Amino acid sequence: MNYKHAPRFLENKDSREVIVFIHGFMGSPRQFDRIAEVAHKNGYNAQIILLPGHGSTLKEFSSSTYRMWRSHLYSELDRLSESFDKIWLVGHSMGGLLALCAGRYPCKKISGIFLIACPMELTFLSKEDIRIRLAQVFLDEDHYVNKEYIGKSSIPRTHSMPFHALAPMVEVRKLMSVTKALLPKVRIPVEAIYSVSDELVSIKSLKRLKSGLSHVPFKYTVLIDSLHAYFTDEEKKIIDDALLKFVRSLPDT
Repeated sequence: MNYKHAPRFLENKDSREVIVFIHGFMGSPRQFDRIAEVAHKNGYNAQIILLPGHGSTLKEFSSSTYRMWRSHLYSELDRLSESFDKIWLVGHSMGGLLALCAGRYPCKKISGIFLIACPMELTFLSKEDIRIRLAQVFLDEDHYVNKEYIGKSSIPRTHSMPFHALAPMVEVRKLMSVTKALLPKVRIPVEAIYSVSDELVSIKSLKRLKSGLSHVPFKYTVLIDSLHAYFTDEEKKIIDDALLKFVRSLPDT
């Protein structure tokens, strides 16, 4: 394991509640460090997990599957349910798909699911649209790469990385199909965050969620300027506030 991307637990001994953070495809636990600190300072335990195949070698990444990712999350939930009375799930991108799958997992302590850029539908942009959006993040006025964006990846950036990512990308597609089919079976409250500027996930994902989750409480917030894995300081605050309001507003289970 690359310990730079190791899982992290922030303990609050006075609380019997834990928020579980689930990263996305090629993501890292590190992308949640700031918001997990916010949750911890507001009285919650925070568990940031590392999915199989991530934070390791390209060979291990290329052989990882959605069933492995899902099983790992379920194992973490079983472990955490022994120590905590309430569990909330926060998933970014593919992590949101996994969180939704867990919405029907037999762990009665899951109280709610908070999604960030969950890919129900993907965005199809022109090359020029993609160039303009990514240039806002990857390049500054001196044409240096913005490390905040690419630093969130736990997969080694080599010339062979695209080749090794092919099979896992197929697994993400499978997970999307499985999750869409499971939406009517989710039985806990869900809140979602999307951005109209997301270069990967379409805002149309909201329509799919609203349709599939029509039988459970569902709220959402739409951002304007943030991209898929980059959030402006102002919109980070919006996400922080939405998450805290979500977990505080849920009734006892």
